[in-house]
Amino acid sequence: MSFDVIIIGGGFAGLTAANRCAEHGMTALVLEAGAEPFYLCNSRNATGALHVAYNSPDAPPDTIHAAIMANSRGTARPDLSRAIAERSAATLRWMKAEGALFEDHPRRSDGIPMLSPLRDMRAGLDWESSGPHRFLQILKASLARRGGELRRGCRALRIVSTRGRITGVEIEGGDGTAPIETGTVIIADGGFQADAELTRRHLGHSSDQVLQRNAGTGRGDGLRMGCELGAATVGLDTFYGHVMCRDALDNDRLWPYPQVDVICAKGMVVTPNGARFADEGLGGVFMANAIARLDDPLSAVAIFDATVWRDARGTDNVPPNPALPDAGGTVIEADGLADLARRAGIDPAGLAATVAGFNRSARSGGRFAPARTTGVYPAHPVAEPPFYAIPLCAGITVTSGGLAVNGQGQVVDASDRPVPGLYAAGSTVGGLEGGPAASYVGGLIKSFAIGLIAADTIASARKEHP
Repeated sequence: MSFDVIIIGGGFAGLTAANRCAEHGMTALVLEAGAEPFYLCNSRNATGALHVAYNSPDAPPDTIHAAIMANSRGTARPDLSRAIAERSAATLRWMKAEGALFEDHPRRSDGIPMLSPLRDMRAGLDWESSGPHRFLQILKASLARRGGELRRGCRALRIVSTRGRITGVEIEGGDGTAPIETGTVIIADGGFQADAELTRRHLGHSSDQVLQRNAGTGRGDGLRMGCELGAATVGLDTFYGHVMCRDALDNDRLWPYPQVDVICAKGMVVTPNGARFADEGLGGVFMANAIARLDDPLSAVAIFDATVWRDARGTDNVPPNPALPDAGGTVIEADGLADLARRAGIDPAGLAATVAGFNRSARSGGRFAPARTTGVYPAHPVAEPPFYAIPLCAGITVTSGGLAVNGQGQVVDASDRPVPGLYAAGSTVGGLEGGPAASYVGGLIKSFAIGLIAADTIASARKEHP
């Protein structure tokens, strides 16, 4: 049996693209490696915030495009950024028409729509009654109603190409390894964060030194298959993730929440010599990357005072105070910096010097060394006892880079020419996020918007060349 389109990956990106293809009258098959009815994927684990570079999807397209380009410091692909910006509001409408429900988060005032019902937002994982899980089930049912098919337990091994044209997909599982015929493939299987060899090669860290804050299903299959067909890649050296308490490596109650991004952004992060090493003010995604790049990624420690710890009762989706200590996470407390340093395994003299310089700059508005951004997260002097320290680790949710994709959802080669019949959506797509500031556009908008864009491009091409 042949299909008009085969989609690799049954998360939000894959199911969105498949449903849109089916709306256009195409036969669509989704291949999902997970065999369980509620197969694991990052989409199911998602928080459910539908933002575009931290803007509402309803924001003016020029505002969204400017935010994507500014956050990435100009490294995002302009045509892809513009395509998402112009389709964001329509994407939100499509989701609502499909049955997605949204509500405001009680601890957010940014107007970002959240998939409803909201997650419990407690320490640990809680997808069972969440909006993302609910909407995944809706999209699966919609695909079946439209005549599409989702095959679980089928891992794509290779995209078959004959004389430069896609002719099928070879799979493992299901009916065996015989290729399933198609002329069009959409790769939507996520990033490569769960593959130890790829993360070591591109991100530069060992998998046992970074917390896998993800579903464990992003093995880079789509990246590999795309490259075999001549696809270019972009931005493979950064990831989206959060700064976590180091105990999360061994304590399941701390996975994947609470994160300690805001604590780091308001205070400081040091290594055992007591020195800062990166710009905490750029936020948790940047700091997670900076920690992962240390010679010893398990050596970073957050240092902050009573003011920051009190503020941590109302910050973030899962406030680290008291969720972190309540779930068994280490929070070291001391009345003096010297005692805090000894308890945290930090050089007391080095920490004292760093805190003194940090406090002077925070109070006077002078220069920090290393540089410290203060526009979004003002630097709080480490001044009010008791003082606190949290041993840290980097938590990787999904890789930022991936296959090079243009504004039509087409995978392109090194000369920026579309690879015939090959498309991508979701976290398989590179060229939007990462860059020097490890910018983040939003995993959900990359999934929904690019999934729709790719399907619409395929439909237009079929009309022009039946």
